Amino acid sequence: MTLRIGIDTGGTFTDLVVADGERVYAAVKSLTTHGDLPSGTLKALDKAGVAGGEVERIVHGTTVALNAILTRRGAEVGLVTTMGYRDLLDMGRGWRPWEDALIDPRWRRPHELRPIIERHRRRTVPERVRADGGTVVALDEAHLLAEVEKLVADGCESIAICFLHSYKHPGHEQRAAELVRERFPQLSVSTSADVAPFPREYSRFCTCVLNAYAQPLMDTYTSDLEERLQRSGYSAPLMFMTNDGGLIGPEQATARPVTTLNSGPVGGVMGAEMYARRLGIPNLVGFDMGGTSTDVAVVADGRASAERELVLEHDVIAGIPVLEIHSIGAGGGSIASLDAAGGLNVGPESAGSNPGPACYGRGGTLPTVTDAFLLLGMLDPKVALGGEIPPDVDAAEQAYAGLGDQLGAAPGDLAKAVTEVAIHNMAEAVRQLTVYRGADPRDFGLLAYGAAGPLVATQVARSLQMPRVVIPALAGVFSAFGLLGAKVFEEDVTPVMAVATEELAAEVFARLRQTGARLAEASGHPDIHLEFRLDGMYAGQRSELEALVNPAHEQPLGHLREVFGEAHRRQFGYTLPADVYISTVRVRAVEPAAREVLPPELEAREEGRPRSARDIVIGGERHEGVPVYEAAALAPGQRITGPAVVEAASYSAVIGDGDVAEINSVGDILIDIREAV
Repeated sequence: MTLRIGIDTGGTFTDLVVADGERVYAAVKSLTTHGDLPSGTLKALDKAGVAGGEVERIVHGTTVALNAILTRRGAEVGLVTTMGYRDLLDMGRGWRPWEDALIDPRWRRPHELRPIIERHRRRTVPERVRADGGTVVALDEAHLLAEVEKLVADGCESIAICFLHSYKHPGHEQRAAELVRERFPQLSVSTSADVAPFPREYSRFCTCVLNAYAQPLMDTYTSDLEERLQRSGYSAPLMFMTNDGGLIGPEQATARPVTTLNSGPVGGVMGAEMYARRLGIPNLVGFDMGGTSTDVAVVADGRASAERELVLEHDVIAGIPVLEIHSIGAGGGSIASLDAAGGLNVGPESAGSNPGPACYGRGGTLPTVTDAFLLLGMLDPKVALGGEIPPDVDAAEQAYAGLGDQLGAAPGDLAKAVTEVAIHNMAEAVRQLTVYRGADPRDFGLLAYGAAGPLVATQVARSLQMPRVVIPALAGVFSAFGLLGAKVFEEDVTPVMAVATEELAAEVFARLRQTGARLAEASGHPDIHLEFRLDGMYAGQRSELEALVNPAHEQPLGHLREVFGEAHRRQFGYTLPADVYISTVRVRAVEPAAREVLPPELEAREEGRPRSARDIVIGGERHEGVPVYEAAALAPGQRITGPAVVEAASYSAVIGDGDVAEINSVGDILIDIREAV
């Protein structure tokens, strides 16, 4: 038996899925151990009963680097940059978000209020290279080392080096890094040319600084996790998911932690792509409701949409390729509260996992979405949450009674309102990636996963008139499942920075073919797969879009315009009769595809009957005696007409009144929504 393991460490639970060949062998959830994350991972492995000697690969999705940035608990960082660019991080891109910031003269950017690097730790050195590579000012090496000496004396443990035009001409950055590492071997060093070899000064500088900020913490985490896995008998390679769906080893994750910021949620997107292929539903909206947030992603024509930057806060960005995920602060732990005008808010503040929702019985006193689900009967008060936490109904009622007293509402009525607000916010997140881009959500299915996603999926789909909901058999651990579909790749990035012409397109395609041949030869694998990507925009636009190209095409310019136009239509719903501006081209050498992982086949058996019944509120309406089915007892081909509840070890699903669900051969639940049919 040769096993592959996917581990997704979330804010509340650590999810683990084990695959034996092409079939899932085990799937478990374990509480995340904050302050000692590797312990939660080892606990999940013990719970799955996996022997280390049988494992060939461990794939990990983590938000260690992301959380360090969001909570400002990263390293003490210093910046070394070209003279005259000290304040670039404070200036940003010169625009403000809508609403209050647009008119408030006292508004300040997040980086000014909570700077990653204080101004006194941003140092400049004489050096300057033109965009064409010509040296205007040679690197002053003595000045560089003197400035870094001051940063070290000031307590800096990590250094970011960002020089002008280094994305295309990295010589000065490379020399500076060499000097700093030689003189100060205790420092972590990040260069923008290595971390984000893409144009746009601010984007590149910010990405490099974030990398330096998270690097020491990621180094400690990966070293500790590797060591403890090996001590426990797991000698298989440990791989980390990247923001764009690839895999890197611990050394690369430590050197470029910024590439792993969204690695956990990306696992769910990879799983959505697998399901789009397997179920023959090319258009899917991934809907992941977890403890802290709800993540939404779009798979159109079988491919997940991608973007060129990951926005963490206003103008705090990682300017690297990433699978697009829209997150909102509406999860199971989201706290219900009143705003200054007495209106009801749900999130973005979250109770997290410690103390967690009131119903966790761990000291939480504030009303959350999970508490509302429990009071409305959507969750079984007799079943442990996540398999580990006995729900405390009295604590949930007390939490809602406290807020209800302020509104003159009973706990049950307030729980209905909180659920309706949360569902409205989630539906709006789906609109952001569909309706507002010219795509019709009625052309998509809703793929619901996460521990709580299946609870509200049919209500979200109905509000958007989406015709179908898909609840995977492994919905509760779906992001960990998706990690198993990732592949290792090596990528070469070349800046172009020009409008595509016949001559330039032919030159670019020739360069891509040469680079592809070099990467294929270096891989040493006869079945290596090459992907050729173009980052571009219509002339006059401000942000790039990724498109796959075929460099062997006989008409380079026509082909380039066609594939870019199709990518633009898929992302935004339209094309333009304009020239294509090429920013960069990338060649990716991907390891041969492993066999696609599937949940285990269900055994042929009699149709499962309800194990119990309970009253439940769905869409604001109370239903009495709603049948409750156990997912493990359902038969392939069985049909269930709602209202009904299906409960599995890692999730609970609610089927709306009149909706029709069918169980397929592996236990996925395919639901046709009544009003949308």
